[in-house]
Amino acid sequence: MSRLLPTRTRHRVAVLGALVALVLLLISPALGRAPVSGQYRPLLPPDGLTNGCYPLPGDVVPDFAYVLRRDGDTVDAHGLHRRTVLQLDRVDAAEAVRRIQAQLAAAGVAAADVRVTARDFEGVPDDAVVRGEMVLDLPTIAAQSDDPVCDDANSTKRFTPDLPDRS
Repeated sequence: MSRLLPTRTRHRVAVLGALVALVLLLISPALGRAPVSGQYRPLLPPDGLTNGCYPLPGDVVPDFAYVLRRDGDTVDAHGLHRRTVLQLDRVDAAEAVRRIQAQLAAAGVAAADVRVTARDFEGVPDDAVVRGEMVLDLPTIAAQSDDPVCDDANSTKRFTPDLPDRS
């Protein structure tokens, strides 16, 4: 019976392999481990409508549960305008529109300056948290702060074409 490697060489290779595995096993707890902090949730960026970068007109912040999904300037048949998309949580579209329009009016924002549309998601159970989506068409604004958070698309939700939407 022929063997590709002599017995002594196979023995050396096996011992060397076992030593490498043992060393890796011994040092592995120190490699790639997060420091033990007791906090295993990532830090979340501040709410994009409250961080001072691109507030809604009149500094309005919706008084219902929402998540800012996207916010940015766009050009279409209506010209250049800001398009802000909110996820509606625990409130239906009609109620959200009524409340945001009342807030904008109370802040002195002209109704002609803001177009609000919303829709309920179909087939959502009555006890679901995420209920629908709201789109606000607004006048464009420049960043209202020079805070570095305003350059973070994950905070402002202003995703450029070269940066994938991670909302």
